[in-house]
Amino acid sequence: MSKKEKKEKKGSGVKTLIMAFFSLIFLAIIALVILMVLDIKPFSSLKNIPVISNLTGTNKQQNDALSVEQAEQAKKQLEKTIEEQNKKISELQGQLKSKDQEIQQLTQQLNSLENTQQNAQANSQKSVDVPKVYEQMSSKKAAEIITQLSDEEAVEILSSLKKYVLARILEKMTPQDAAKYTRLLSQQAEQNGNSADQQTVNSGVGGE
Repeated sequence: MSKKEKKEKKGSGVKTLIMAFFSLIFLAIIALVILMVLDIKPFSSLKNIPVISNLTGTNKQQNDALSVEQAEQAKKQLEKTIEEQNKKISELQGQLKSKDQEIQQLTQQLNSLENTQQNAQANSQKSVDVPKVYEQMSSKKAAEIITQLSDEEAVEILSSLKKYVLARILEKMTPQDAAKYTRLLSQQAEQNGNSADQQTVNSGVGGE
């Protein structure tokens, strides 16, 4: 057999092997498609093979161990976050309590100032010079107001007025009112005179 014939025979053998290989692949694909159509899982039986089963079991254990580790890390991170938040809440509560105390103090100071102001206003009202008010008022208006007061109040005001102001106010009253207040003023003057005389007598006795 010549070399040329040997080469041709060898080449034909290689071609035959290649065609057989592709044919097997084609048949395998067709078989796989048919199995998938029939809902048959051909690779599920591979798990029963010890070597493959061990490999898959090892991978599962590794995945489980990794999942547990990740869960622990997540738990620690969550606990740390909760602890930080609780710390912030405690700080905010402390600040809020301090602010409440400041507000209470300011409220007390404000109330104290308001009371002081009210007392000052009350004192200023009490210290108004009533006789001076009546002296600056018209005689007719003063007479109308005084006749509306009680006898004690009227006599107290009239007795503190200057004589010419008192005379003008009495002129604007009715004769009955003018007579009444003149009599009351006289009685007050007598009582004051008797009190003064009694004090003089008492002081003289004490001197002896």
